[in-house]
Amino acid sequence: MLAIHISHDTLRYAQLVNFKGSPFIESLGKIQLKEGLLSKDSSSGEVIRTLADHVSAIRNSADFPDNGTHIVVDSDWFPSLVHHVDGVLQGADLTKYLKWRIGEMLESSSSQYRTTHQELRRDHELGIQYLSICLPVTFDEWVERIVGPSELKAQKVILDIQALGDMLAASGQMDEEGGIQVILENQDARIRCHIFQDQEFIALFHASVNWDYKLTVDHARGSSELINPVVEAIEKAIKGKHNPDNEITSLFYFTSNGDPALLNNLSKYKPTCQPLDLVHHFNFRDPDFENIDEYAVVLGALSTEIQERFSED
Repeated sequence: MLAIHISHDTLRYAQLVNFKGSPFIESLGKIQLKEGLLSKDSSSGEVIRTLADHVSAIRNSADFPDNGTHIVVDSDWFPSLVHHVDGVLQGADLTKYLKWRIGEMLESSSSQYRTTHQELRRDHELGIQYLSICLPVTFDEWVERIVGPSELKAQKVILDIQALGDMLAASGQMDEEGGIQVILENQDARIRCHIFQDQEFIALFHASVNWDYKLTVDHARGSSELINPVVEAIEKAIKGKHNPDNEITSLFYFTSNGDPALLNNLSKYKPTCQPLDLVHHFNFRDPDFENIDEYAVVLGALSTEIQERFSED
């Protein structure tokens, strides 16, 4: 089994094999895209050809035992909305409202997408929180054109949101007491944060990290009432300051890249801030492989498969 994570600038992959009767992870790797897929345009022939070539290179880089593949795509490739709905709406009225809400967001392009709605949580004051994701009507064809030339078969296509949640659950790190958990990914002068609560994804944001470690939020999905205090708490942590309000129950961060001083500040706040440390939660044939934590998404994509194989054994 193979998992491939498609982001705007990198393809990461991991292979799941049956080694002496147990599931093991091997062949972790990544391909850096030379110019990046900044447009995130799933209709672009150039993007499709680029991804198809790289997926074929991944397929040919090792002798995989089967062609089954899980494809993970970053959620910011698609129009999405985390929003609240009045709890009194039900049935046809709820369906009509959700359709109207997405129509307002997409405007004249709504016919180009199909939308899925997932209830995230219920709140007595705020109502029901929904995650609405809009996938292009040509998405299935897009996936097939990417994986088809390599003779791989896409058995599951999921978003990074689900994969990261599955990774926390599979590694036993998901908080079940209602606390706010954040997974922070370091990039060049930027961070990406996925926020979970009550074992569900509830928000995300991307932010630029300024020279003084002040965050400028560039992209956000979710309630500002939730995101703003989380941003402030992260700012305190990356500046090396304690946060007496403790908005975040646990902040997991990637140690593979990013500003060393920022990472050093985060490391001072155990157990609130801690590296993912995935080497202790998954079976790797090569446990000394560098930067395992940056493969959190592909490991999350394989976690359900791993659990099923352990159950079968």
